[in-house]
Amino acid sequence: MKHIYYICNLQAGKAELSANLGTVIDLMTKAGYEVTVHPTQAPMDAVHRTTEAARSGKYDHIFCSGGDGTLNEVMNGMMHSGTQIPLGYIPCGSVNDFARSIGIPREIPKAAEMVLSGVSRRFDMGTVNDRTFNYIAAFGAFTDVTYETKQSVKNVFGPVAYILNAATKIANIRPYPMRITCDGQVFEDSFIFGMITNSASVGGVLDISDFLFDDGAFEITLLKQQDTLPDLRKMLSFLRDIHEIGENDKIICLRASDITVELLQDANVPWTVDGEYMQNTSHFHIVNHKQAVSLLVPREYAGGCFTQ
Repeated sequence: MKHIYYICNLQAGKAELSANLGTVIDLMTKAGYEVTVHPTQAPMDAVHRTTEAARSGKYDHIFCSGGDGTLNEVMNGMMHSGTQIPLGYIPCGSVNDFARSIGIPREIPKAAEMVLSGVSRRFDMGTVNDRTFNYIAAFGAFTDVTYETKQSVKNVFGPVAYILNAATKIANIRPYPMRITCDGQVFEDSFIFGMITNSASVGGVLDISDFLFDDGAFEITLLKQQDTLPDLRKMLSFLRDIHEIGENDKIICLRASDITVELLQDANVPWTVDGEYMQNTSHFHIVNHKQAVSLLVPREYAGGCFTQ
């Protein structure tokens, strides 16, 4: 018999998993697996449990349920383990950016069925200094929205909650003098926002196309200081579609695998990594780890956004 180690965050999102946990375990059992379940107990618990389970050699798959933060911890543990055991993700958070990007549906039983019959694909992972991320590292304007927006508001409004919160902060946006080096190409300017991504969706509202999960490169978007408040308000369009902005010398879009961000002045720049707060420092080194983790992808999506 095959074995699954199943890590679940019962508090994620609207705590919907609690009502569906029996169904998920039953689907796993019917698919021919013996299931070991571990509900997360504390921050970083999923990292340690994943690392131990992957290294034990006892399990054919590791599955997890939760939001983007839970997935971040589990994929972090997979990287630490040094193994390539395929990971299955059943989302139950408020936004589920990563699941949205790989075609995993919002409905928990349907997601479980699709992932259990899925195909293993390799995914790039990123590190910011010593911290691992799955799909985004971002700084500057709006980045504190992801971890400052109350869970109760996210539960009611979903992705729109981020837009509502961001709109209240536009008057407080400030520029940060920085030197940003992307694969040797240097940009020195005052920036209000930057993001390094490996995802088709950010915050459930920003759509990024023409990218690959496993090509060893991140998509990078940098927004320079705006001249007027109307120009700044126009930048809110990036919350809907990065391609709506059009040609603009205040926006830099490129791909790179090794990025350094250096602050040229003392400043407390807000950073988010997969939607979670990251402590500020004056120097950030972001590296793409090509095809570092294996993930089960629905068969309907397995042919898209991959090099192989």
